[in-house]
Amino acid sequence: MAAWTDFITEVDLEVWLTHWYVLVDDAYQALERRYGRWRRRGPAPHFSDSEVITVGLYIDTLFAGHEALGLAQLRQTQPGLFPKLLPNGQFNARRRQLGPIMEQIRQYLTLDWGLIDPADRVRNLDSAPLPVCTFERSDRNRSWIGPEYYGVMTSRKAKLYGLRLHATMTQGYVLDQWLLAPASYRDSKVMAATLEGAHDLVVYADNAFRDAAEAHVLKRARNIRVWATPRRNSREPWPAAFAQAAKRFRRRMETGLSVLSTVFHVEQPGARSPSGLVARVATRILAYTLSILTSVWLEHGTA
Repeated sequence: MAAWTDFITEVDLEVWLTHWYVLVDDAYQALERRYGRWRRRGPAPHFSDSEVITVGLYIDTLFAGHEALGLAQLRQTQPGLFPKLLPNGQFNARRRQLGPIMEQIRQYLTLDWGLIDPADRVRNLDSAPLPVCTFERSDRNRSWIGPEYYGVMTSRKAKLYGLRLHATMTQGYVLDQWLLAPASYRDSKVMAATLEGAHDLVVYADNAFRDAAEAHVLKRARNIRVWATPRRNSREPWPAAFAQAAKRFRRRMETGLSVLSTVFHVEQPGARSPSGLVARVATRILAYTLSILTSVWLEHGTA
């Protein structure tokens, strides 16, 4: 697991950042060939969308999303890497616009580069808290207003004001699908939306996703079998061997979310606007995916 992110400190910055730029730009151009140009009017900008995305990845990987610090460091230590780097305000505006495109690039890299085997029909399902501000300051927040953003982090015995990241992950730690939902929404009620478009899957989840009605609908409509951990006092406990196997598999999801949290700081997006938050979460999930690709590249010596 550590090998996924060791390159951040062990490989020359210019090498792995150039590698990420090439992957992002190849995916960007492939998607344009498939769906048409993203920009319908005017000439291409001097500082390309692929460069904006790559710099965003650099900032969120090494500076926990602190844009001013990351941009200043890039200008001072790597002036030749991005010679046409935008001023801070313009960069932030461009980056917020590219949130949906970053997710399209991640999906392209995940599927077209074979990170997810089409024959792999098993997924983990879990959620992670995304506070938009401290609970004490929630009444002063003007970007996220409404009772639906008040929630509880049961495992941490703490209150939450913000959203939750709901995601599925493969056996190989690759994040498959994700969405953001207000913190008050029960995990089980967001389950169908998280699995939107999926079919013929076996899904393992903790007991927060346990909902017989939702599981029944998913089974009948899309042949998705949900195995949510039974409660301790359940009248229908799992057989010991199955429970142990499911627990080992569930730990992979916990490991993946831990990397997203500790290395890429996905739980501290640091954004003031909804579009900024979506862009930063999309950036960090893309960085997580690129880290897996980079580990494969370093292992085999090819991109």
